[in-house]
Amino acid sequence: MKLYLTALLLLCAIPRVLAAEVQSVSRLAFGPDGILFVADWKASSIHALALPAASGPAGRHFNVRDLDRRLAGALGEPPAAIVDLAMRPGTGDAYVAVVVGAAQTPAVVRLGSNGRAERLDLAATKATSLSLKDAPKGDLKFWEETPLRSLTVTDMAWREGKLYVAGLANTDFSSALRVVSYPFGGDQSVTTVAIYHTMHDQIETRAPIRAMTFVTLGGEPHLLAAYTCTPLVTIPLAAIKDGAKLTGKTIAELGFGNAPNGMLAYTAEVNGSPMEFVLVANGMRSSDAVPMAEIEAANARAGLSRMVPFGETAGVRSTPLPLAGVFRIDNQDAGRFVALRRNAETGASELVSIAKGLYLRRSDFVAEYNFPGYSYKANGQVQTDYLLPMHQRLNREEGFPPPVDR
Repeated sequence: MKLYLTALLLLCAIPRVLAAEVQSVSRLAFGPDGILFVADWKASSIHALALPAASGPAGRHFNVRDLDRRLAGALGEPPAAIVDLAMRPGTGDAYVAVVVGAAQTPAVVRLGSNGRAERLDLAATKATSLSLKDAPKGDLKFWEETPLRSLTVTDMAWREGKLYVAGLANTDFSSALRVVSYPFGGDQSVTTVAIYHTMHDQIETRAPIRAMTFVTLGGEPHLLAAYTCTPLVTIPLAAIKDGAKLTGKTIAELGFGNAPNGMLAYTAEVNGSPMEFVLVANGMRSSDAVPMAEIEAANARAGLSRMVPFGETAGVRSTPLPLAGVFRIDNQDAGRFVALRRNAETGASELVSIAKGLYLRRSDFVAEYNFPGYSYKANGQVQTDYLLPMHQRLNREEGFPPPVDR
């Protein structure tokens, strides 16, 4: 009898491969071999979905400027809200999480770079699921509409066999980092994280990480995290252990009154040479490009420990980018981002590719170059060497006739 009970307990601890029972979606992230992780805050779970084969190879530019209509075609009605974006590595497929109707039914839609949209059948998709330890409880709502529990998972990132999950826990320090191995086997660490917030001038333990990525600093792997308002914080991966209470090092303040929407490490060409950067996509202003060398130097210094005056920045030098209105962003490939954004002039939701190093789309602007009679030779050979090839490339990627030298 004892042997039977032991075997039964072991079987219960092993996640079973079943159809996904997804009650909600807050974040998406890709793992190995086409596994899509879905954070389900209502169920306090992470689902690992085994996706069907990709619809097409990588390489094409996304130019979906009528995203709401494409989503409505796949869903049968317009989405009530667009929630998240994740690009399937090595393919031409972007996955967009949405909620549908008054019941806020979760759905995931696959969009190819050819513009085709297809709803993922969650009920028929094989999945394994993992319940999150110490998930927040209660009915508290912020501003009468945002449930505290919806912040159970605020970001996810995959690295070397482990899924790092930022969000809230039902602990003394509610800001938490969970680390789980995949395939799911029941192992799960919960680390609580405090930071010195440079704009609020206090140690904070409640508000969660809003965006994160991995960087190597001093030869050691770190998590780089961004919080509301917008401090940057480094956390050595070696320090993330179950039950630990960490204080991250605040290395920068990027500005007040903002919620970061995403962070990506990437490489872009600068003056003919590759440089490493971190992109911070912002909800309330343009995005920031921070050179990795700046992050490395800031992390080698003592962390910021005094309030940054209102309206100022500190710690690193960053470049503001023309990436306003970006709600979610991911690496499409070595040369491009793919972004969910709201067009400031039309109000339309868009899913578009944006060139790394250029950070813009040609059709976003009407400029001197677009008027009849403009000559790229007007100001000498330099414009022909630089501007004309760049404009030709951007036009081709968006499907417009390339400009010619006049």
